Amino acid sequence: MSRCILRGISKLYGRRLALADVTLTVGAGEILALIGPNGAGKTTLLRIAAGLMRPTKGSVETTRSIRYFGGEHTLPPAVRASRWLMLWAAATAAPIGRKTLGELSRGTRQRVGLEAMLADRSAELLLLDEPWEGLDPDASRWLSNELRARREAGAAAIVSSHRIHDLADVCDRSVFLVGGELRSESVTVDDLSAATDRSALLLAAFDRLKQP
Repeated sequence: MSRCILRGISKLYGRRLALADVTLTVGAGEILALIGPNGAGKTTLLRIAAGLMRPTKGSVETTRSIRYFGGEHTLPPAVRASRWLMLWAAATAAPIGRKTLGELSRGTRQRVGLEAMLADRSAELLLLDEPWEGLDPDASRWLSNELRARREAGAAAIVSSHRIHDLADVCDRSVFLVGGELRSESVTVDDLSAATDRSALLLAAFDRLKQP
């Protein structure tokens, strides 16, 4: 069962083409790594998949049960962190006291945002943009374990990150976005299963595909 199908997605910002005819599918119980350099269009693609932005062309089919996380900078800084967690019925292991989200360190704010986003155990599609950014080793391990658990429960996920090592540890396959275009080469389930060094495999593929 597919949780997300993007068909022929293109996006124009004025005259600038941010995405060009991108097609991909993510199934239940699958984590798809979305890899690309800065400015490749990854954030735009995730926002379109989340229904936060309309494509200029193309169609989106997704489950209605979606959770999206765009990074700690998207959280409301004046809201008390404990109140934000309470709104989403989330608990935290982070030291937040009575601080607002804006008063927390970047890494703590990132973790609180992720804990709130992942609190809904019924979500069928998870869309995460640079989720490991700013996390310390304990929080990074927590996030990776949480993503594996959600996959085992049948959720689908698209995860965009420059933290290739962390991404390689959890993803089932990967696609590469360069200059708004999905490159034809990808890293499959079989490729990752056979690899002795999964992160090296992803990095080598990325280095090949970012070449003009």
